[in-house]
Amino acid sequence: MTAPVRSAWEIRFDGILAVLIIAAYTLAVLQSAVTRRTGAAVLVAAVVTGAYALVLQTAPRRWRNAGVPGEILAITGVVASLLAVFLTDGTNAGYTLLVAVPIFFAAAFMGFRIGIEVALMASLGYLAIALLKGFAVLDSLQAVAFFLLVGLAFSQARRLLVIQREESEAALAASRLDAERLRRLEEAHVLLVDLAQVAGTSELSPATVGEVALLELAARLPIMGGEVAMDHGTVSGWGNRTGNGAAPAAYRLVSGGRAVGSVRLWPVDGADLSAHTADIERSLAGVALAFDNIQLLGTVARRSVQDERNRVARQLHDDIGPALASLGLAVDVLVQTRSDSALSPQLRKMRQEITSLVERVRGTVADLRRADTTTVLDHIHRIVTELGVDAPRVIVSIDQRRAADGATAAEVGLVLVEAVRNAARHSGATVIRIEGEVDGDRGELVVSDNGDGFDPHLAYAGHFGLIGMEERAAAIGGDVTVSSRPGKGTLVKVTWGAA
Repeated sequence: MTAPVRSAWEIRFDGILAVLIIAAYTLAVLQSAVTRRTGAAVLVAAVVTGAYALVLQTAPRRWRNAGVPGEILAITGVVASLLAVFLTDGTNAGYTLLVAVPIFFAAAFMGFRIGIEVALMASLGYLAIALLKGFAVLDSLQAVAFFLLVGLAFSQARRLLVIQREESEAALAASRLDAERLRRLEEAHVLLVDLAQVAGTSELSPATVGEVALLELAARLPIMGGEVAMDHGTVSGWGNRTGNGAAPAAYRLVSGGRAVGSVRLWPVDGADLSAHTADIERSLAGVALAFDNIQLLGTVARRSVQDERNRVARQLHDDIGPALASLGLAVDVLVQTRSDSALSPQLRKMRQEITSLVERVRGTVADLRRADTTTVLDHIHRIVTELGVDAPRVIVSIDQRRAADGATAAEVGLVLVEAVRNAARHSGATVIRIEGEVDGDRGELVVSDNGDGFDPHLAYAGHFGLIGMEERAAAIGGDVTVSSRPGKGTLVKVTWGAA
């Protein structure tokens, strides 16, 4: 396990502690030698304090500076040094100075509270010895003041240095976080650049992805045709899909636990694709990921469009709206001051047009800020997804130049949903086509199938779908027409807005 890195001030405090121990102990030994004091008491004082100094200097820093071991060392040092003072009757200045060693150690390495507690304990112990031995009062008070000063000064110094270290570490962590954010932004920028380059190429074309996947499968597997579809309709097909009477093998395209499309493969005569399931699923994993990326790109695009809509709405509301209101007030003033003027009718007409324009701006702002931005295509994608793999093949060919507003898209979408459901459930069709164009407040869409057809002039008990479609079209000023004959399929056309 790697030892924690010590800060610069901890290393300096270690140096000060070593110098203080050596100086105090050396002074004590020299003074004993100079004064020629001998005897068991002097020897015990030297051995006890020397052993403590040796332990304090050689003990592992991580263990020595820990909570409980550090407190034990500090208290032991106070007891050992006070014992030396007691045994030498307070005449050895070196032992008196040695009392400050555990105080400095506790204050510099154990924290403010422990440092002050050890200083107080040493001071009280020294005063007790002074009273017992009859030390001079002034000398005793000076020693106690020195002990308390050492404890207070170095405890406060340690506290300030710890705060500075924590602030430095916090600043370093913030700098690292900023660097990581910058790195992620750079990676996102690179991805966006790559996305911008790829978005206009065939690599993100569902038709190209599906066609390549089918051709690769055909090169390895006994299939005569295939069809790849995203969850909003057929993307691409290859080969003979009418088959030889055998049902196609169906597979779901799944990416990240989400279904994003489906694949149907028609085997050649007598071939069994179940033996190739693992190979097929491996090949389709890339297709599923590609389709998922296409859908994610669509999500990003929709969000970008919504952000731009909100920006334009704010600009209309905050700038153009107030400007039109001010213009209207100015025209009102002119109308009142020029009531007899020949320009009065023109001014009143201008005021009416400004009022109408203000209302249109407010309506536009409301439309831009509406939360529901579901388009007609979104409604179509949803119903096709609901049909499932075994439903008729759905071919979607819609030119959406400008998205319809939310209310129109909702009503048109429900008309198309009803038409597609009827074709899938009741007509026996194998192919359903959804074609036409959407251009903002106008459009024309057609749902046709190759099913059994019916007589639209006959009443069918319990079926009110056509009435519902007509009512929904009427709600947006549109119209629904149904063309069908038995055995000839069905065509449902919905139109709205100006032709």
